[in-house]
Amino acid sequence: MQVLIVTNDLPPKVGGIQYYVDQLARGLVAAGDDVVVFGSTSPGAETFDATSPYRVVRRRTATLLPTPAVGRQVIDLIAEHRADVVLFGAAFPLGLLGARLRRRCGVPIVGFTHGLEVTAARTWLGRRLLRRIGSSVAALTFVSAWCESELQPAFGSGPIHQRLAPAIDPAAFHPGVSGARVRERHSLLDRPVVVTVSRLVERKGQDTLIRVLADLRLLVPDTALLVVGDGPHRAALASSAERHGVADVVVFAGEVPDADLPEYYAAGDVFAFVPRERRRGLEVEAFGIVVIQAGAVGLPVVGGRTGGVPDAVGAPTAGVLVDPSDDAAVLASLADLLTDPQRCRTMGEAAAARVASNFTWAGRTADLRKLLEALN
Repeated sequence: MQVLIVTNDLPPKVGGIQYYVDQLARGLVAAGDDVVVFGSTSPGAETFDATSPYRVVRRRTATLLPTPAVGRQVIDLIAEHRADVVLFGAAFPLGLLGARLRRRCGVPIVGFTHGLEVTAARTWLGRRLLRRIGSSVAALTFVSAWCESELQPAFGSGPIHQRLAPAIDPAAFHPGVSGARVRERHSLLDRPVVVTVSRLVERKGQDTLIRVLADLRLLVPDTALLVVGDGPHRAALASSAERHGVADVVVFAGEVPDADLPEYYAAGDVFAFVPRERRRGLEVEAFGIVVIQAGAVGLPVVGGRTGGVPDAVGAPTAGVLVDPSDDAAVLASLADLLTDPQRCRTMGEAAAARVASNFTWAGRTADLRKLLEALN
């Protein structure tokens, strides 16, 4: 199959959507498909493109927009590549090119959806634009059941709907990973450790974990919090740790290389991810790939009951869901797990088995190929 992917979200830019698009493109290549990716330019792009298993064509701009000039270049690439299908790495806003591509080229179009489309669906103009996209694409994919339920009214019932959640590489994320080196590196030793991994921005909920840590240590002595990731909220989080008297037991590990990430998850006893909605629902978590990465290495999860996070957690067997705005509930769930090692082990084993069965990139690529073959 000849596949053209049009996207702003591609490495070396860092982020969940970039990783998602790259992994699916690699999976299609591994399955024997001929893939070309058309994207925007970012620092380090030449190095990435030189080693990529798929061909990358970049327009000299930081952001692709659905302009006539971009549309002409996509049409030229469809003809040059003899594309059987066009995929938009994010349906909004580039999917607005869909009607023109369908008229000129006649190829089926698939749009991937993430959190941005949900944000658009919560505004009047955004809903109008999503309806235009929905009328021109053959299929839409959704990272969670929650995303699908939120977006279906906006896109309309015309396109085929396909669930296509993020996934993990089981060769990297598995229960055999050891966190011993990370514990030694950060002087965590034999302490109970709550680990959280995500970008340090206000809605991700690291502040909640810092607020409850002092009380958690009264219930589970010597507990430490390992915070992995970086971002604009780091200074505020460090100040919060000082105010709450836990600065000496909050480890800010910063952003770690992808190759080291499994060991950082494995350094924890429990994984916590309690993001919350902000700006009247305009900022919300669509899935939470960090949850399945943690589950894959065998950690039980305390996750926020918000957006698409419940799809990732797999409660009640693989994790616990809490109201992310309820500090007492977050505290109680963490304490319950940390004081019950057998429950931790059982839940962690269930999480690892669930992820291995349902959330691998090989399986996700097979799901995508089945959809694309149906369209052709």
